[in-house]
Amino acid sequence: MSLALIKRIPWKIISLLAIAFVVLRTNTMCWWIAHEPEMPEEVKKLQSF
Repeated sequence: MSLALIKRIPWKIISLLAIAFVVLRTNTMCWWIAHEPEMPEEVKKLQSF
């Protein structure tokens, strides 16, 4: 293995992990936003203060 290839391998792994993390977080956050429960009336009354 050449030295240039050895230096590039960690960056490829880091970039793949970063992409996987972004995809995971995006899907998780979209699910959370889409399934947010309705706000109870008591909370709406407290927000008027």
